[in-house]
Order: sequence, then structure tokens, then C-alpha cells
Amino acid sequence: MSLSHPLRSSSPLRSPIKGVIFDLDGTLLDTETISDLAMIQALKIQNPLKAQLNGRLPWELKSRILGMRGSEWSPIVIQYFLTHYGVGDGTAGNEPLSPSKLWGQWETNLSTLCANVRAMKGAPELVEELRKNQVPMAIATSSQQDAVEVKRGGHENTIFGKMKVVVTGDDPAVRRGKPHPDIFLEAASRLGVPPTECLVFEDSMTGIMAGKAAGCQVVAVPDLRSDMVEFLEVADVVLRSLEEFDGKRFGINVELAKKTAAKKQLSRRESK
Repeated sequence: MSLSHPLRSSSPLRSPIKGVIFDLDGTLLDTETISDLAMIQALKIQNPLKAQLNGRLPWELKSRILGMRGSEWSPIVIQYFLTHYGVGDGTAGNEPLSPSKLWGQWETNLSTLCANVRAMKGAPELVEELRKNQVPMAIATSSQQDAVEVKRGGHENTIFGKMKVVVTGDDPAVRRGKPHPDIFLEAASRLGVPPTECLVFEDSMTGIMAGKAAGCQVVAVPDLRSDMVEFLEVADVVLRSLEEFDGKRFGINVELAKKTAAKKQLSRRESK
């Protein structure tokens, strides 16, 4: 499937978009791989299981916890590794893991690893195109404020500095995490745009459900290991990359897919 033909659902356009809300991890920043590594370190996993996992959490687990807050995913992770691998039960000289301890150690590890986190493909370009078109933007992330500050260091000029609003998972106004709509309703409110006129970009089913519950239109950019059919049933549009985005469907004069295709074609010509 080419970049000019993103996967789409049959959802009709409701209202022209007046504001955009981005998820952060796995949508704007490529944190998911290093997030897995930080988790494996926090769980103190050793070989041969460490080698077997090869730096990634099992997709069966990962797909369940994407978009959740630490207080929600930490007990799920502990139970999964205890049930499937016997990890975290206090044997091998280690103390039994508690959800709060796992969450805290994961955040410490992630802060170290995130110092050089990369942007997702197309993220800086899409943010810049939206800025040029004077579309107000927000970030709504389940990550805590301290973690966001670490991640934004290398992306202030290209991403964060162009955001009008950043709402984090530990914001007092966000009582419930995704899939509840709280964080997107708060981001829309601070943008001054009705939720029905906001477009959400999300990589997780949990986040997509939250965006939909808030009344927003939603573009899904899921992990390529996902079952795309599931996302087509919920999201308005499903992309394999932000580079595929065509804003005309939403009343936005942004044609990133066309520009990306043109750049690739030029690159191929120059390489011949």
C-alpha cells in the first residue's frame, strides 16, 4: 500500500477541524522501543529470558497497556510477567515488585534513555505544516510532567515550541486516564476549540477510544504489529505513518502525503 493510499474507515467528515491534539509517546516521539527496554531493566530480567525478549515486551502485553497511566499498567505488567515467566515473585534474591516500585524504576530508566529520543517519521513536518496553516495544537499525554520535560529537550524547536497546550497524565484536571475522555476534553478546553472540531492523533486503541469518547475525530497511527482492522472499526482514518496524512478530508490545507511521495520520488531519481 503506497503512501498516497492510507487505510481509511468509512466514517464521514462531521465538522471542519479547528484544532489538533497529539498523543506523545509512539505518535510524535519514538519512545515505545526504549520504553520496552526501560521496563525490562526495571523488571531486572536476566538471560536467557532477556535474550528471548530481544529488548521488546511481548505484543500480547504491550497492546494491552499502550496509552495507560503508570498506576494502571504497572499491576498488569507485574501479573503478566509473574504468570508467564515467574518474574517478580521475590526469588533469585530480589524483593517482590510492587506496582509503585516498578512504575518509579521504569520512569527513572526511561528518563535516562529518553535523552536522545527521536521524532516519529513525519512528526516535525506535520507539526510545521499545521503551524503554517495557523491550526492551534496541543499534546495530551499519559506521561507525567517530569518525564515530558526530559523528552522535550531535543524537540523544543521542531515540536514542543509549536504547541499551544501540553496536558500531562498527572495534571490535576485529568481525573481519569485514557480510555476515559478527560485528557482530550481538557486539552480542547485549553485550546478554546470544541471537541467536535478537534482532530486527535493517537497510536493506541486506549487513546483512540478516549478521543472518540471526547467527541473528537481521530486519526490512528498504530504500531505496525497491530491488527489494523480493529483500528479501522473505531478511528476515522488509519495511517501507517504521519507521513501519509492528507488534511483535505478534515478541511485542513495540509497535504503531507503528497509532499512525502514527491520527496521519495526525487530521492529515487537522484540515486540513479
